[in-house]
Amino acid sequence: MLAIAMAATQAKAQECSVRPVQKLFQYEGQTQIILDVEAAMARAQAINGVIPQEAAQDITAKAQVALVPQGEFDAAYDIVGHRMVALLTVWRDSLGDAGDQYVHYGATTVDIYGTTTILQIDRSLQALDTCMAKTIDTMAMLAQAHIDTPMIGRTLGQHAQPITFGKKVSTWIGEYSRHKERLAQLRQRVRQSASLKGPVGNYSGLGDQAILVEQSFAEQLGLDAPNPADWSGTRDVIAEYGMILGLIARSHQRIGQELFLLQSTDIAELREALPAGVVGSSSMPHKRNPRAPERLVHAGRTIPRLAEVLGDDVVNLFERDNTSHLTPVIEEISVSSIDAVRRLNNLLSGLEVDTQQMRANIDRARGFALSQRVALALADHMPRGDAEKLTKDIIAQAVKSDMNFLDALLAHPQVTARFDRHDLTRLLDPTTFDAPAIEQVEQIIADQQ
Repeated sequence: MLAIAMAATQAKAQECSVRPVQKLFQYEGQTQIILDVEAAMARAQAINGVIPQEAAQDITAKAQVALVPQGEFDAAYDIVGHRMVALLTVWRDSLGDAGDQYVHYGATTVDIYGTTTILQIDRSLQALDTCMAKTIDTMAMLAQAHIDTPMIGRTLGQHAQPITFGKKVSTWIGEYSRHKERLAQLRQRVRQSASLKGPVGNYSGLGDQAILVEQSFAEQLGLDAPNPADWSGTRDVIAEYGMILGLIARSHQRIGQELFLLQSTDIAELREALPAGVVGSSSMPHKRNPRAPERLVHAGRTIPRLAEVLGDDVVNLFERDNTSHLTPVIEEISVSSIDAVRRLNNLLSGLEVDTQQMRANIDRARGFALSQRVALALADHMPRGDAEKLTKDIIAQAVKSDMNFLDALLAHPQVTARFDRHDLTRLLDPTTFDAPAIEQVEQIIADQQ
């Protein structure tokens, strides 16, 4: 049953595609959004009596990227050197008299392109949210499958105490659930960022109905009521977009790095599924190199760098400047972020867990990883400080004599006076966990349903 569920989850993970987000920034996709923005503005103006209804209908009907072929646009741009003017030059050939008269009426290019960027970000956020929902589903299924699978917990790179693999995965669930909350909060601000405020943000040139037109404009685009304050000179929402994507990428990097290490020959507790025919090394046939974890580490190094560029753009000159040319950065960070989540989903959905190796790694510590249990049990029969000192002394002697912990405990009269072999074996059993350790994971999984 679990195998069927994981197979279904893997199929869903593969649905998380980069292509739709890439299309948002390519010529046809981006130009269509620009035309949609122009058409929404025309309809909003007509609703509020600024331009004739006939003009809005013509502009809307002709808002088709097929009417602005890339070749013709490029030729026009080579002449005028202005992207909006080039687009309008080509598009106007398809408009009727009314549409030609009122297209881009009273508008400024920064509003059209700014709102286009907001729509691209909003749709990228929607795609990212969908992909991350699948991430959390996959994690929840993995945590449930290994809710009581013991593995060694490591702190500062050293064996600490046994945990379950389900517990480890549950921390990822909490982390990515918080990321989804951040995306939802950010998206609220993004969806309030349609702008039709004119060249300096005070509605200049847009007429007495400008504020109502802007509200209708946002509604026509399916966005929320716009923030009254102009953001052309601040761009903090775009910077926040980059920062949250950078933070998510850091989480990818952390998980990728840990899965990289857990696959290493010396630990070998996990293994990623590799497609048939994939070669690990050109010169060493025995190697099975980690692939997806390496790419997640790369994403964690590069996406935050792109976020820094978006953050730098908060420092603008006066009402607006154009020194940053953000569009290619927004494109790269959006596409890279979707790609990273897709890789993480595929990695997790095909992850192979070696439970025997996990147990073997616990046993490498010869039982010492359960020393806290022993000290607490002894503390029921003597002062706590004495119990802790006794436990430490027994461990030191065991290490010196190359003994395992159980034999060292059985050799100490202060221990055997209170516990027999059965008692000590139970204390040193890494497959038993206190109830809260399991309840913790169960609650985290339940919270996602």
